[in-house]
Amino acid sequence: MSWQTYVDEHLMCDAGEGHTLTSAAIIGQDGSVWAQSSSFPKFKPEEITAIMKDFDEPGSLAPTGLYLGGIKYMVIQGEAGAVIRGKKVNYCSSSKTCLSLVLLN
Repeated sequence: MSWQTYVDEHLMCDAGEGHTLTSAAIIGQDGSVWAQSSSFPKFKPEEITAIMKDFDEPGSLAPTGLYLGGIKYMVIQGEAGAVIRGKKVNYCSSSKTCLSLVLLN
């Protein structure tokens, strides 16, 4: 299975009662796009760099917020080195793997 199939068929699937994610992507730690939903926002390389920095230095996004596609999310919770969560009107979650980031919105 390709990463694109994983995003399309597993991350963007119906989660029950018609609930789905707004968008999802798997991004290499270098910022390269491995797969993304058609609705995933166009992001800036510095946004991915800032997310990666927060995994290495937990709390670095707290003062400025997490930006994704130019949208600012307040960092509300995280698991050091593993997950960063942000909130605006909707929700953003970033999980780090050995080689990539899984971004959900």
